Amino acid sequence: MPRACDPCSVRKIKCNGRSPCDGCLAADLACSHARKRKKPGPKGPRKQIKDVIQQMQASSEPDIAEPCGSELDTGASGPTPTMSDAPNSPYDNTTISSRIPLSTFNYYLDIYQSNLHVVWPVINCDSIKSRLQDTNDRAVYALAAAICSATIAQLHLTVNGNLHSHHQMALEAESARFLLDYSSHETIDALLTSFFLHVFYSNTGKMTKSTLLLREAIAYSHILGLHQDIFYTNLDTNTTQYYLRIAWILFITDRAHSLQHDLPPTFKLGPTLPELQPQEDAGLSTAFCSLCRLFQSFQDACPPDIRSTGGHHLLGNISTQLRRTHLFPLCENEVQRADLVVTDSWLRVVLWKVAIPYVDSTTDPNDRGLSVSFPMSVAKDLLSKLATLSSCALEAHGPGMVSKLFEVASSVADVILCAPDLADVGSVQVGPREVLYALSSLISSLRTTGHPELLTLLREKMMALDQAGPATLMQIMDVSDEDAQNLVVPH
Repeated sequence: MPRACDPCSVRKIKCNGRSPCDGCLAADLACSHARKRKKPGPKGPRKQIKDVIQQMQASSEPDIAEPCGSELDTGASGPTPTMSDAPNSPYDNTTISSRIPLSTFNYYLDIYQSNLHVVWPVINCDSIKSRLQDTNDRAVYALAAAICSATIAQLHLTVNGNLHSHHQMALEAESARFLLDYSSHETIDALLTSFFLHVFYSNTGKMTKSTLLLREAIAYSHILGLHQDIFYTNLDTNTTQYYLRIAWILFITDRAHSLQHDLPPTFKLGPTLPELQPQEDAGLSTAFCSLCRLFQSFQDACPPDIRSTGGHHLLGNISTQLRRTHLFPLCENEVQRADLVVTDSWLRVVLWKVAIPYVDSTTDPNDRGLSVSFPMSVAKDLLSKLATLSSCALEAHGPGMVSKLFEVASSVADVILCAPDLADVGSVQVGPREVLYALSSLISSLRTTGHPELLTLLREKMMALDQAGPATLMQIMDVSDEDAQNLVVPH
């Protein structure tokens, strides 16, 4: 069959193959055959297909890595149900890639147990280690890689030697999920893998992917029914409490993430769920339960639909909540103490910002919770409590902690800008400017990533105050030694 000329090919009309052809003669075009003919046949596998082929080929290699004991001192995680108690995983039994040795998994899982189990008490590390012995269990391989990637990123661990980086861990988790066809199966493994990948991407500043993964974890929870009381009907006490912890972790994370990124929350717990109980033997103290109640109190005072319903009729509830003093239990773990005191201050400031536009002449002028100086009192109280905590206790909570501290500091800056008279202080009184400088110094000292733009925004606000040049911006200025004792930041 004669080859079509260039003009006929571009015009997509039939060509008789002559030179010049009838089509070119009729259109008064130069008939040419300069166009290079494309090579017929397949164009080669796409990168995604090549990755799958390589994974399948690697799966036939024997696992030569042996599990080793942990060098860290970690305790047992208690009677947390194993993943075998969860809905069965209908995954195939193809052997997974063993690029990450079991010894590496064990090393990072021990670090998680020692430092982050109090933050996310939903992982039984002993169970994970045991399941990793089975090289056919892809689900636990993906989950372990996700946990390790989140642990490395959250704690800013320095990776030396042959240990895998957090990016490599996350890539392994994603690859294993792809081979599992994870979206076709609704399991607790899949839920937790999505959640810890959300933590990883939140720490690396990829907010869109982080948000999508959190929504994915919430979708799994909805499909499984963790938000409904009927799900817990026939479960024993330990299993019930385990699933409740997962549900509450999702609730807290969803509310915090939504507030910090101006997104609508998507996870709502049923009003008749079983009560979450403190379980010391599971590594879960009353501090976690207090944190859950703190978010529930905020939810009661400020429902998610407040923007559509208006705020005047909610001022009473918000004012009551702001005046309430939350008595937190004595907590030996400073990571949990840091979470409680910062979250309490942050939620108070958020409630105040919701309420303040609706304050008018009919509002009680003696209501300190609805006064313009409220963020200042919250910030001073927060700094006094943080003086007893180390920076590591704050850094364990990742970029979310920076966002909360920024919200408090930013509110103080807004108050000074809008009500400059409040910034006038005596020689022996710590005023708003000094508190603001102390908070900004604290934020800039934390080794966290994910929200570098927040510190820039805070600096811009401080520059607008016309108080200090760039060289002295992050310092506490003109504060006496006696006053400075009230502004000690975590060391």
